[in-house]
Amino acid sequence: MMTNTVLRGAIWAVATWTAIACVGAGAARAQGVTVAAAGHPITGAPYSSVMEERHTQTLANGTHIDLVTSVTKQYRDAQGRIRQEHYSVRDGETAQTPFMIEITDPLTGVRYILNPKLQKAESYPLSVGGGQGVVSSSERGAPVVVNGPIRSTNSSEHPEVTQEQLGTDSMLGVEVTGRRTTSVFPVGSRGNDQPITMTIESWRSNELHIEMLRRQDDPLVGSIEWRVTQIDRTEPDASLFQVPADYTIENR
Repeated sequence: MMTNTVLRGAIWAVATWTAIACVGAGAARAQGVTVAAAGHPITGAPYSSVMEERHTQTLANGTHIDLVTSVTKQYRDAQGRIRQEHYSVRDGETAQTPFMIEITDPLTGVRYILNPKLQKAESYPLSVGGGQGVVSSSERGAPVVVNGPIRSTNSSEHPEVTQEQLGTDSMLGVEVTGRRTTSVFPVGSRGNDQPITMTIESWRSNELHIEMLRRQDDPLVGSIEWRVTQIDRTEPDASLFQVPADYTIENR
């Protein structure tokens, strides 16, 4: 089994390559929801979900790796407030206590980072129009030409990027729309003697404004997948979006 250090290095590598390959891609994590402009919450679409991050890879000697590396529980209420609980996974077992909790309240313009172990919270103001609030992580790129090149360049260092629509499907009872981005790095662009092809596949719920599935396939480090494995459309408990009374809050 891969050590955590090697695995994290692999994840860092695929994130770096994806940033190069993805036209218009942002630096945000590929979570089911991320934070966007304050004052523009997604309202009237509450849910609770569990999302797994999985790494799969086949090594040169035939060894196959299939490892869940982290679990995130996500909540959004009808007012657009978001809570994300991040859990570590070791030896196939998910930790009972999250190592970090994020609470974003676009109505009050505040984001909290909670440390459950220390019972401390850091408070950050949300910047209007500066990348805070609630939006799907799939909104990183603008609409592009379907089934055709979206980037053309004479430089041998840049990949040729194409996108195709994958139609609609249903995941956990939620209707989703799919899109695949393919990036081909030409010979010599990365010291390679053959073209390198990487793909990103995303399945997004337009109703909930979240990604239900995102998969990045890179021949160097394998596949990294973020998949919603459980979802509940009922209103989450209001206490989830409040910092516990016994926490110390530091303003940043």
